[in-house]
Amino acid sequence: MKKATLSFSNVNLRASHIHKFRGFIGNFFKNHDLIHNHDLKTGKPIYRYPLIQFKLIDKTPAIIAITDKAVSIFSEIFMKLDKIIIEDTVIPVFEKDLKVEEVEFGYSDEIFMYEFASPWIGLNQKNFKKYNEADREEKNEMLKRVITGNILSMSKYLDCWLSKDQKIKIDIKLKEIKVNLKGKSMTGFNGIFKTNFLIPDYLGIGKSVSRGFGAVRRVI
Repeated sequence: MKKATLSFSNVNLRASHIHKFRGFIGNFFKNHDLIHNHDLKTGKPIYRYPLIQFKLIDKTPAIIAITDKAVSIFSEIFMKLDKIIIEDTVIPVFEKDLKVEEVEFGYSDEIFMYEFASPWIGLNQKNFKKYNEADREEKNEMLKRVITGNILSMSKYLDCWLSKDQKIKIDIKLKEIKVNLKGKSMTGFNGIFKTNFLIPDYLGIGKSVSRGFGAVRRVI
């Protein structure tokens, strides 16, 4: 799978600014629905795994694209983007670093360990109530099922299908943290998980991955 990372080393943003960074780029390049995931005619949200995601990688703002279609958009962003505007503050873009690579993605016979480089939001309103009422072991099993579902959903949208005998294995060690999403306080998770699925660094799983949440980084 093709992956491109466009980073802005001279731009300083906080994690709370990433959704505004995404909003600015989405408006600036509004003719590309892959960036903002809204139908160009109706304005309605397009529900799919985001092929373009906005991140804060080691304190550096970055945009990640996966698949040939999404990576091809980067040439336009790279050439035209000379400033970023966040909360009426104009930030000149002097340095842009573009890295394009082929990465492995999909089921594996090996087990890999990942850490969440940004908080993972795996619970919605419905399963959060069930989670809160569960004991420790039930919570653990529930989170494992959610991560499995996240991986399978991502895999499906990226046209990577598992055979009947290919089962996702998950082991987790997570810690609850409070996160702010669209002005609302929610429960997120930091920590590590192991799985037999190859996920390229900094791709997100769970909710709001286009805004930087749920970014994973391979440890082993």
